[in-house]
Amino acid sequence: MRRFKPVLSSKTAKKLGIITGVLASIGGITIALNWTYLRRLATYPKQQPITTVDWYQPLEAVPGDPAPLAKASSPLAQSGLPEITEYAEAINSSALLVMHQGKLVGESYWGDFNSSSTFNSMSLSKTIVALLIGIAIAEGHITSELDPVAKYLPFWSGDERQDITIQDLLYMQSGLRNQDNTANPFSDLVRMYAGTQVNQIALNLPVVRPPQQAYDYNNVNTQILSQVLEASTGERYARYLSTRLWQPLQGSNADLWLDRPQGDPKVFCCLFATPQDWVKVGQLFLDGGQVDGQQVVPAEWIAKMVQPSPLNDDYGYHIWLKPQINNYKPRASDLPGKGAFINQSTFFLDGASRQRVYIIPEQELVIVRVGEEPPQWDDAFMPNTLVKSLQAIK
Repeated sequence: MRRFKPVLSSKTAKKLGIITGVLASIGGITIALNWTYLRRLATYPKQQPITTVDWYQPLEAVPGDPAPLAKASSPLAQSGLPEITEYAEAINSSALLVMHQGKLVGESYWGDFNSSSTFNSMSLSKTIVALLIGIAIAEGHITSELDPVAKYLPFWSGDERQDITIQDLLYMQSGLRNQDNTANPFSDLVRMYAGTQVNQIALNLPVVRPPQQAYDYNNVNTQILSQVLEASTGERYARYLSTRLWQPLQGSNADLWLDRPQGDPKVFCCLFATPQDWVKVGQLFLDGGQVDGQQVVPAEWIAKMVQPSPLNDDYGYHIWLKPQINNYKPRASDLPGKGAFINQSTFFLDGASRQRVYIIPEQELVIVRVGEEPPQWDDAFMPNTLVKSLQAIK
């Protein structure tokens, strides 16, 4: 899995300073004179990029319509919750929330984090973009995800990008160039993340292969989807997110990181919301797109999102369908499989530094983990522990 995890080592920072000095001394180029970009590279909170919220400026508000979550006691408090809470605390977590059968049954916070704290969701936000595409189709703004992107972004008409569909972007199979080297301060991904022209960079990238030839996790795909949404609906992304999804979801007031004042949101990474908001997103999937009986996202779109891509059966429409077992370090030897989920229907939202929203339909479970990069990780431990506890209770 390739996702944004920015790193700027001292060696790279020194190299960047030398390059910048040389460029400035000879008149420079646009990127060298973009002081916002350079400042962001130099001051990025490498140790705590998830919870250092104040660093991310400027922001655009996403007004919510918050409602409290229903809470309940659960037998999991005796077996299951204590084990995963201990695990979460040991792996650099800030929050752990568990929803069972529509009720919040577990909620823990560490450090200065609390129920009203927001954090950088990183790639959890990609799934939000996919949900909005489904809403836009239901409203008639977009005919189908099979439409070519060029139908909504005519700039792509007449060149090799004209064959890329919305579905290709959702499945990460667009064939667009993918420079995701975060150690290179001039790569496409770093310029999108730290720079001030995120949409222009994404929209102008060339293709390196025809679409539908290879799965390639590329942040650019998500950023372009937001441009399709804005072009088709005639609304700013933040407003569409707020009125069509966030308020009906009863989310709290949230924020999007902009590339510059009054600029464009970095939708591939940076939606700032609370852990309880993400529990509500997970519950939305369990409830087939409904909130309190209101159909917020079409049920058929929810079902489509969790169908595997033809090129990668781990991935759906901007959502993960299998656990990630890279650098697997098992927590408990009595749990089956190398990182395998007990319930094969389990799927999840994934963000850098192991932000997680696990959704387990068969057990009516949602698990949210928020925190910085853990010293070790077992992607299946928390879901499997709770599933095993519920199986024992029955």
